[in-house]
Amino acid sequence: MDLQAAADALGVHYQTAYGWVRSGRLPARKVGHGYQISDSDVTALADQRSRGTQPTSQIRVRDWPVQAGQVYLAIADGDEIGARKLIGRLAGHVSVTDLCDKVLGPALRRIGDDWAAGKVSIAQEHRATAICERLLATHAPRPAGRPRGTAIVSTPPGERHGMPALMAAACLREDHWQMQHLSADLPAAEIGTMARQIGATLVVLSTASTAGALRADRAARVIRRVTPGAVLLTGHSGDTLSALRARARQVAG
Repeated sequence: MDLQAAADALGVHYQTAYGWVRSGRLPARKVGHGYQISDSDVTALADQRSRGTQPTSQIRVRDWPVQAGQVYLAIADGDEIGARKLIGRLAGHVSVTDLCDKVLGPALRRIGDDWAAGKVSIAQEHRATAICERLLATHAPRPAGRPRGTAIVSTPPGERHGMPALMAAACLREDHWQMQHLSADLPAAEIGTMARQIGATLVVLSTASTAGALRADRAARVIRRVTPGAVLLTGHSGDTLSALRARARQVAG
């Protein structure tokens, strides 16, 4: 099959599959101006990805801030194709946790700072966030295997910044949690009820401001009353996903 067919079979963007060919992760034969990949090699890579096996990266990221800066420029200009190419070079060679902590997160924080400084409009800020949501949806893995537990990620009532929660969900899913992502601005009692219904062992509340952190504390008290068996973790602005992953693993034992 050709490279586009292989990308479709693997459920990834063409540029991601091309990066795997260039790195040697996906064996391919150059034919004319394109590549031909055997069905067996595509199946083998699909099996590897379904097990959540991390490939040996052949990309050494020497300067993460440079990568984040390039993505920032792309999403600030609304250049989704450019941003997709930049992320595609890294995806599959670095963890989604690193991709969020070191590239997407810093790029979005700069966009937020620009909005606060009056340099970009709220529409531009929302556009940048939407681009990053689509990029993350494209590259977030869904590894098979025994889950660590069942987790819910949401935000407390009044918190409308949903991207940090989306990144937290992708990070935990990558780390073999069975995830339920409830998006943003949900009543605490509803979060607690859902957690009880599905037997969640972990509930993560994502916040992006000091006021949001206070709302999360209030919501956590409600959720604990509704679902006393679940462990509550609150993510604040500036917290890393790698730290969240480590805290969640302690819950799983």
